[in-house]
Amino acid sequence: MATLFVENLTVLDFSYLHAKRGMVGESWIVDLELSGDLDAQSMVFDFGHIKKQIKRVLDECADHRLLVPVENELLTQGTDGEERISITWRYPGGDIRMRAPESSILLVPAMEISKGNLSLLLTERIGEVLPANVTEVLLTLREEEFGTSPFYHYSHGLKKHDGNCQRIAHGHRSRIEIHENGRRSRYWEKLWADRWEDIYIGTQEDLEGTYYIDESPHHRFRYESAQGLFELLIPEDHCYMIDTDSTVEQLAQHIVEELTREAPGKHFRVRAFEGVGKGAVAEAGQMRV
Repeated sequence: MATLFVENLTVLDFSYLHAKRGMVGESWIVDLELSGDLDAQSMVFDFGHIKKQIKRVLDECADHRLLVPVENELLTQGTDGEERISITWRYPGGDIRMRAPESSILLVPAMEISKGNLSLLLTERIGEVLPANVTEVLLTLREEEFGTSPFYHYSHGLKKHDGNCQRIAHGHRSRIEIHENGRRSRYWEKLWADRWEDIYIGTQEDLEGTYYIDESPHHRFRYESAQGLFELLIPEDHCYMIDTDSTVEQLAQHIVEELTREAPGKHFRVRAFEGVGKGAVAEAGQMRV
């Protein structure tokens, strides 16, 4: 038996429901090992097919979705008969209620979302597209190593996007780099990491209203995009509102504008990441001489 491996096969950017934290944006890197007998090409499996077939399975299954642990007692689930799912997640911070197309949610048969539980589900899905000579699959999910650099988890939705980013509840685990007058500032990085810890970044024009549940204010977002109608109710203190779309370009610009407002007379350069290895840069203010 032979084994091949592929590191950094893909990155899964998604959000999931947590019993204490509520909705959490996440980015997990996928590594893969396949073991089995060699085929007629003296291969376990063609690397080209791995990148096309297996990556497609992983992306379609879990990427840009809200992952929901269906065996948790905090969850109430239903459907409305139009290929839409309705969920309510009642946790200590309040209620998270969502109605959205089935394609935007992954129901995971577990009490909680973990690397182990998701790996089991994804391994089963991968097995459906593998040739008979492949007998073992080892799928590893891991986070990007940031060292001591500050980072945050955020969720959002981009209704104008022509791909899966239009789904109202998907997210990222992202680091941030901020330079103040040409020097790296861990102070400002930590401040924004704390400010956007486990946050939902909402666009003002998508906000339908604010409602009270058990005397706690909740924001209700609603929009229709190419994939269907999306509705999300989430505690107000779990949200951060901006006036623009929440693309990473706009987020970088928002951060740098807030920095120059909070610390006038200084120059800032922001590198805001969207998950792993990608993001946007924004600059504002005057550099001191």
